[in-house]
Amino acid sequence: MTNEIQSQCTACAHLNRTADSQTCEAFPEGIPEEILTNQHDHHRPYPGDQSVRFELAPIPEAKREAVAS
Repeated sequence: MTNEIQSQCTACAHLNRTADSQTCEAFPEGIPEEILTNQHDHHRPYPGDQSVRFELAPIPEAKREAVAS
């Protein structure tokens, strides 16, 4: 069995979830590989991030209810 670690970006409130490419408020031209692959923890500053850092996205009510039951 292979366990894959997801990118920190998937849980970030700033991720552009409607774009075809991997972009966010911090990196509208594309998220750097170091952040996508968790080599850099984006709770800390990263060059060019416009002072936008990782912020946990809220969990939708439907998902919270599914986990609770």
